[in-house]
Amino acid sequence: MKVVAVCFFFLAIVAFLVQMYVAIRHLDEVEGLLSKSDFVLGNRKLYLHAGLLGKIMRICTISTLLTTPYLFVRKGLDDEAQLQNFPAPMKRLLVVLGCTMCIFSAAFLALWSF
Repeated sequence: MKVVAVCFFFLAIVAFLVQMYVAIRHLDEVEGLLSKSDFVLGNRKLYLHAGLLGKIMRICTISTLLTTPYLFVRKGLDDEAQLQNFPAPMKRLLVVLGCTMCIFSAAFLALWSF
């Protein structure tokens, strides 16, 4: 069982490394596409001086925003038109990366306890 847990751990690490690459290469582009979002602007202001970890946090929060947009639109934290105009390939990548990291990390923690 520990071998399976270690496999999930390494898969989560791979997802994290891909997310790190996306944060380094595409964060400014993604934030530009969501320029009217109070949520994105607030997180940018909060994590702007946090270096690489701040970039990863910002891309993770954007992944959360794209995964559950109705929550953020309902609370008035995001612009629905910008979310609908967000490029589908980038949205798919961010949603899949965020969900993959969560699932693999949860599986690792669940299996490691056995």
